[in-house]
Amino acid sequence: MLGFFTFSKLGWYVVEPSHLLVWALVAAAVLSIKRRRSGAVLTAVCAGILLALLTLPIGNWALRAIEDQYPRPPWPEHVDGVLILGEGLNGEILNARGVPSVGQNGAGFIAAWTLAQKYPQARVVFSGGSGELESGTVPEAQVAEQLFQQMGLSPDRTVYEAKSRNTWENILFSKKLVNPDPHEIWLLVASAYHVPRAMAVAKRLDWDLIPWPSDYLTVGKGPETHLSLSTNLAHLDLAVHEWFGLMIYHLDHKAL
Repeated sequence: MLGFFTFSKLGWYVVEPSHLLVWALVAAAVLSIKRRRSGAVLTAVCAGILLALLTLPIGNWALRAIEDQYPRPPWPEHVDGVLILGEGLNGEILNARGVPSVGQNGAGFIAAWTLAQKYPQARVVFSGGSGELESGTVPEAQVAEQLFQQMGLSPDRTVYEAKSRNTWENILFSKKLVNPDPHEIWLLVASAYHVPRAMAVAKRLDWDLIPWPSDYLTVGKGPETHLSLSTNLAHLDLAVHEWFGLMIYHLDHKAL
């Protein structure tokens, strides 16, 4: 039987909104070739969805509802540790080119570096293995280690967790690795859209973390004026992924 991790990866590949749109267009083409009226109807529906995504910031609206859940709090007076979640570091680029690539995780490193300078006594933990189905891929922690070394962060302060494959394992393995005291103050660094799911896991695992969103993809107030089909669709994919994750978490906390 497929494990949950494999099932979730394959399942998301099928139901991701941008992929569903592709499947629908393929079905519309097949039905049109067979001269079925349903093919024309499905084509019109897909065209309407694409037009809506081109002219309305639907993805931004969906993502903003998630990002608004945990605003960044005031700077604490004291911090014992900083936990940074891996969010897409590409280990294959490091393996192929010898250069660490931050990808969408760049803001997380900026936030981590800033926190490390402000709280010089704090431990810095990066959590990230490989979220790929293929075995033998370079873990995100290996990329992070090179990046932090190049940034001049002392190895004596850093801890790397390289086995986790998802958010649940990020928090679980990191907690086991550092064994935080209940009275210690730890910050959770992740993109704002990822914070609600990560905090839900942390609470379930009884680790009192302070959320510290590293970056935002949407504005907090007023209309979303940036219109781009690719960006809008990407943000919709992110939003649906996070809502699915939260829903599955409530159904089965081990699913995350």
